[in-house]
Amino acid sequence: MSSLQELQKEALSELVDYSEKIIRGTEEVIKELRGTRKEDTDELFNLVIQGINWEIEVFNNCESLINKDGQQIDKEKMATAVGRLGKVLQEKDDIKLAACLDVDFLPFLKAMEFAALTVSQ
Repeated sequence: MSSLQELQKEALSELVDYSEKIIRGTEEVIKELRGTRKEDTDELFNLVIQGINWEIEVFNNCESLINKDGQQIDKEKMATAVGRLGKVLQEKDDIKLAACLDVDFLPFLKAMEFAALTVSQ
């Protein structure tokens, strides 16, 4: 196995450990954006965005391994989601932000967790 593949598997292994936290945080911020904001909703939202960005970076660096045996993560769909999030952020509409996280990013995070579990074995 090449050292690149070893590094990719290590990154995916770390992603598995992190996935539960980022998925739970994303679900919580979606709930807060759709309901009653809390004092730290903006802080939680920023942490979730940082976590999503980290997972996107892992995907970008591990795509060859993740999609080796068929497309598990659609890069084009992810890029579209990132663009949509940028537009929604400008609107400052909590309901649209929650929908974007729920429809675009929660499935991505869950797919990344599954891919990481599958590949890092």
